[in-house]
Amino acid sequence: MKSKKRKVYCVLGLVYFLAVVFVMNDAWLYQTPIAKLTKVETRMAGEGKSTRGTKEKKYEQNIQGVVLNGKNKGKKVSFSHEYTYTGMLKQGYHKGEKVFLNGSKDDVGSGIRGVKRDTEIVILLGLLLLLLLIVTGRHGALTVGTVIINLIIFFVGFWKCGDSSNVLSLCNKLVILFATATLIGLNGINRKTWAALLSTLCVLAMIMGIFDLVMRHMEELDYSTMEYLGSIDNPDEMFHAEILLSGLGAIMDVSVAISVALSEIVRKKPDVTFFELFKSGREIGYDIMGTMINVLLFVFGCGLIPMCLIRMNNSVRFVTIIKLHIPCELCRFFVESIGIVLAIPVSIIITSVMMKMSVKKVKKIC
Repeated sequence: MKSKKRKVYCVLGLVYFLAVVFVMNDAWLYQTPIAKLTKVETRMAGEGKSTRGTKEKKYEQNIQGVVLNGKNKGKKVSFSHEYTYTGMLKQGYHKGEKVFLNGSKDDVGSGIRGVKRDTEIVILLGLLLLLLLIVTGRHGALTVGTVIINLIIFFVGFWKCGDSSNVLSLCNKLVILFATATLIGLNGINRKTWAALLSTLCVLAMIMGIFDLVMRHMEELDYSTMEYLGSIDNPDEMFHAEILLSGLGAIMDVSVAISVALSEIVRKKPDVTFFELFKSGREIGYDIMGTMINVLLFVFGCGLIPMCLIRMNNSVRFVTIIKLHIPCELCRFFVESIGIVLAIPVSIIITSVMMKMSVKKVKKIC
């Protein structure tokens, strides 16, 4: 078995290496002209004023490169480029980088559009897959499979929906598909999977019901800070869909952890009582709850860092940002935190009932 695993890991490592080499030399696949920078000279061009009136250093670059694809392959090109110290609008380039040019397949253009980063993406993605397979083995392969299935479901769902479809209705269906595919793919078809699935869907229905009930008796949220507001007619449905999808992962994690743990307890000790199961599940839930709520906080916080810093640098007070610019994010965090807390008793009750029923059926058969 060990020798077979080593062979499999060697094959995977070789595939990973070949994939990285291929992506490093895939310029011929692109219609956009790509150049490799062979020489970059940078010099300071003075100082200017930023949007806040502070001084900001400006730099000029003389760039030379060689075109890697298209009709002009092998042609040497040169550009002048300007950027600022902060890199707010434009960034500096370095020798050896591969960049997209702003031309077409017939004309290389007169400047740089951006850096070609597919090699870095493949390196990180391949490393993630290798670590999953090496560290967790079969479970890692199942994880990769469920991620691929969920991506396909997501893509097909929104591709088929069209511009005029009801987004909230679509997300209601997608949530069921996501949860079913993930739980069955990772845990197989058994009672603990059905318990986790039923718990997840019940909690999602509960938090959406609580959210709707609160919104009916309170002033409507200000959706003016949502992105692309001018291009949609139903911002409230969009926000409902965001809560539904973003809360799925955390709630499903809690439900799975409790259902698996209680199932194992019942398997090892079939005569365990409901009270003992509830007490054990509650202790497990206490350990999960704090970390999961903090994970949600960190996820929302990291997305708000750029927006908060930009506004604070433009003399907008932090209290004003909280009042006017992030009410939707705060609301989403509170609703999903409620979902994590509710998932504990709901998962305990559903799993305990289903597991004890299975034990009684086995006793009757015997």
